[in-house]
Amino acid sequence: NCLIELPSFSKPAFRPPEDCSMCLGVDDVVRLANITAEEFEDKYAYSTTPVIVTDATEGWRALKEFDFNFFAKFYSEGKMGKQINDCFYFAYKSGLKSLQEVFSMDEARANLSGQPWYVGWSTCYDDETRKLRSYYNRPYFLPKTAESDMVDWIFMGGPGQGAHMHVDSVKHMSWQAQVRGRKQWQLAPPPECLYRCRWLTFTVAPGEILVVDTNRWYHKTNVLPGDISITIGAEYD
Repeated sequence: NCLIELPSFSKPAFRPPEDCSMCLGVDDVVRLANITAEEFEDKYAYSTTPVIVTDATEGWRALKEFDFNFFAKFYSEGKMGKQINDCFYFAYKSGLKSLQEVFSMDEARANLSGQPWYVGWSTCYDDETRKLRSYYNRPYFLPKTAESDMVDWIFMGGPGQGAHMHVDSVKHMSWQAQVRGRKQWQLAPPPECLYRCRWLTFTVAPGEILVVDTNRWYHKTNVLPGDISITIGAEYD
């Protein structure tokens, strides 16, 4: 009876304290277009300033073809269907315990007219990742020497849903492409910097790519009214 559940915001309490220089002077997200890989590497690729690149998804098939039915079909056919529960999966508040349950939803819920839902999952098989990557490209602005492993992340769900406030524990910087829908992000500085740095709130629109250090910024997301939100993301070193 003496165990106390720490609030989700402060769960990583035993991580090393952050140097607040990571967020001092960061007052807003930076919006960019037509930036070279060299300039991006020099100014933003490994910084803690969140960046939205507005022109990096031009020509992606994903923008036209990714929807709930696309993924339901993708994960029901052949080898993908057999591997559907083998990867990382986040149910959030959906009550859906696996990807198999996600793609077995009734039509009303799948079409966002039933109980709300939002989920996330990773690819973890090379053939799975390669097939999905045929619908989108490596963002043109990433440093030419940067490499990504064969794991991508997909987050999908309806308005009013999203991820709770948390900080990640991943190896590298990451990007997330907003393929469909609009998602509001809220970034919070680490607890030790709360009185020195600002909270940031911004919206990522379809076709835009967000680059943010989710290992250092606490973050939460909320899908805005309208279309289903689908984002694709990956790490880079």
